[in-house]
Amino acid sequence: MVISSPRPVIPRIRSIEFVGAPPENPDSGSADIRVNLEDGSASVFGVLTPSHAAHKMNEAGKDFSYGDPVLFARRLDQEGLGKAVEAMAADMSGFWLRYYNSQRGEKKKPKGRKK
Repeated sequence: MVISSPRPVIPRIRSIEFVGAPPENPDSGSADIRVNLEDGSASVFGVLTPSHAAHKMNEAGKDFSYGDPVLFARRLDQEGLGKAVEAMAADMSGFWLRYYNSQRGEKKKPKGRKK
């Protein structure tokens, strides 16, 4: 008897859109994008170029950076982002698309400490 596991389901991308204006320079910039999937779900997350990350660290005078998960892409245009998002969808059955700020409703901000 052979037991086989079902093939992983790779999310199918319906569209990729900028949330707000796209960066002025697609070779060095940052933006937020919304990835809409065919199943009706969506993820919103930041995208930036490696050169923009380096620029921000230099601007802050720091040798490091951290924060919300982001997608790095060489160019922030439809072609470059399309390739990057397709790779995210294929990796680990779309885990990263579900992990990066999956939208099932309005995004909530974390509550800060009261003073």
